[in-house]
Amino acid sequence: MNLTFGQKTIDAYKLTDPVKVSTELLQDSMFNLESYISSEFARAFGVAEEQAFCTGTGTGQPTGIFTENGGEVGLTLTRGANITCDNIIELVHSLKSPYRRNAVFLMNDSTISMLRKLKDTNGAYLWQPSLQVGQPDRLLGYPLYTSPYVPIVKAATLPIAFGDFSNYWIADRMGRSVQRLNELFAGQGQIGFLATERVDAKVILSEGIKLLKMG
Repeated sequence: MNLTFGQKTIDAYKLTDPVKVSTELLQDSMFNLESYISSEFARAFGVAEEQAFCTGTGTGQPTGIFTENGGEVGLTLTRGANITCDNIIELVHSLKSPYRRNAVFLMNDSTISMLRKLKDTNGAYLWQPSLQVGQPDRLLGYPLYTSPYVPIVKAATLPIAFGDFSNYWIADRMGRSVQRLNELFAGQGQIGFLATERVDAKVILSEGIKLLKMG
């Protein structure tokens, strides 16, 4: 056996979000407006990150899991075919057994609504709703998570990922910073706030995350 090592480069793409607030609003606010702005920065950055981690192009942003340079296609359906119980089983077993120990499903809510109707040959639903608070629902015994930024089921899309997501590396550089700009907009009677972070992410070992591809 001849082992070889490849190399992946993790970059640092900058994400920024500026906000301007009137001086009067800051002075007259009945609650901590700066704290609220910081929490909204966190929410907005979280949304942008989640979208990029799912479908980012890798150009000026992280490389998403559901892209050609993301996970590895484990199963391709024929054109016009619907996702069946057998397809889900095939996708699971397209992933090598060592990765299946920590594997989970990731898909869009619209895809989940389709899969919740699937039954095995005995008429039992594949879907296993969680009965414990804080625990995810399960599909074929594996935890299942959802994101609105995963592609939906339509021709040539990649709507389902199954794998060990520790093979998707996220690199945060120095965390998120919020800078208060007191002078820049003073002539307009405003105070600026600028949030910045640098982040990249990509699949390091593509065979550890398998994708289902529609025909």
